[in-house]
Amino acid sequence: MVALTGEELVAWNDKTAEQWRNLLETHPHLLALPCDVAGVKTVGELMQHIVAAQLRYAERLCGLPATPYEEIRYGTAAEVFATHVQGMDLFRRLIADSAYNWEEEVEFVTRRAGSLMATRKTFFIHAMTHGIRHYAQLATLVRQHGVAPDWPMDYLFMGARWA
Repeated sequence: MVALTGEELVAWNDKTAEQWRNLLETHPHLLALPCDVAGVKTVGELMQHIVAAQLRYAERLCGLPATPYEEIRYGTAAEVFATHVQGMDLFRRLIADSAYNWEEEVEFVTRRAGSLMATRKTFFIHAMTHGIRHYAQLATLVRQHGVAPDWPMDYLFMGARWA
């Protein structure tokens, strides 16, 4: 069994984010929908939460200061996904660095869970799957408001074709 690679996780995250960007650009009113996921009030705030986590984990894994949460914009799909791109670019740089120590334990201070110790690999995997999990919650919410995402979201469709 070959494990899922960092490149594959980034690709799945990117593809999923691209689909959400397209949907939110087509239906910008969705950003204002009420939402109670992750303690937020609107879909826009949930999108901020998703991309802020990605960017801030990427920055810390790169040894950079984390962007203040309040500075991460979420008024439009373009603003949200500009932050997504920043985070993914940083993750790609880390993956490309063959000397990067993924097994080193580091401490991260989180917004809600406090201070946590884990390997860099654990924080990376969390950053990749965190958004995927929230996108699934978001899919249910927008369907309840009459907008149905029209793409398969499971990892299965990253490499499968219909026979």
